[in-house]
Amino acid sequence: MNSVQLLRGQLRPALLGSLIGLLMTVACAAPAQADDAVALSSLDQVPDGVEVRGKQIAAYTWDDRQGKNLLVLAEQISERDDDGTQSAFVYAAQYLIDGNRPKRVWMLYDDVQHCQFDASLRFDRAATKVTDLSGDGITQATVGYSRTCTSDVSPNEFKLIMHVGKAQKYRLRGVDRYGAAWWDEEAGALRGMPLPKDCSVAGQQALVSQYKEQGTELPLPGCYGDEKDFAKAPEAYLTFMREHWFALMQKQDSEWSQAQLQPQAPTEEDDTAP
Repeated sequence: MNSVQLLRGQLRPALLGSLIGLLMTVACAAPAQADDAVALSSLDQVPDGVEVRGKQIAAYTWDDRQGKNLLVLAEQISERDDDGTQSAFVYAAQYLIDGNRPKRVWMLYDDVQHCQFDASLRFDRAATKVTDLSGDGITQATVGYSRTCTSDVSPNEFKLIMHVGKAQKYRLRGVDRYGAAWWDEEAGALRGMPLPKDCSVAGQQALVSQYKEQGTELPLPGCYGDEKDFAKAPEAYLTFMREHWFALMQKQDSEWSQAQLQPQAPTEEDDTAP
């Protein structure tokens, strides 16, 4: 059983988390730096020779020391099979556009196969960033996406992945904030574990102890598991990825919390009730 499955069963106990506490968390964490961001140009149609698997949702171009680059993102959720299961995938690739012969630098493909519930893989467009963190003209392309196979409203797996050239890949893998809070009508407040400010094991365990959620498996919603991929990476890479992760989780947390506070449209049953 993975951590997402465990979290679904264990984050529902009555935890009185006020709206103020949740929104203060959003305000306190540091935003991702934009100083090293590279300007991207959107592209509606990719050139011949660029492979697209599934439905294209975005494509971008930019220039660096290597030449003209292209990043394409695509995703697909299939119809249910005869056995009732569902599959989904995401696809991304970076190309160097060299004349009429695009050369693929790297490819990303992830899927959920034969899910008995609802399968979903979706890119978070806000996660797509191209940076020049070393200032040497060699860029880093970062994408992020959620992945789930579930029958309820609960946090998804989330992966934030940085590619540098053909061979270097650095990942943060954890759980997002979708479904991490919900409105309690009786208490008149949001319930749920607030967005962590520190994704270290000690930081997460301290939050678990504070909210008396002993036995909850890490990572908590809004956190990643570890930083092992960055053991030999330049320090600037990890700094950027930490800040970018928290900025994305803050955005998700704020949007989800606000959605829970919106007045619900009356149902037909409400309209006809005496």
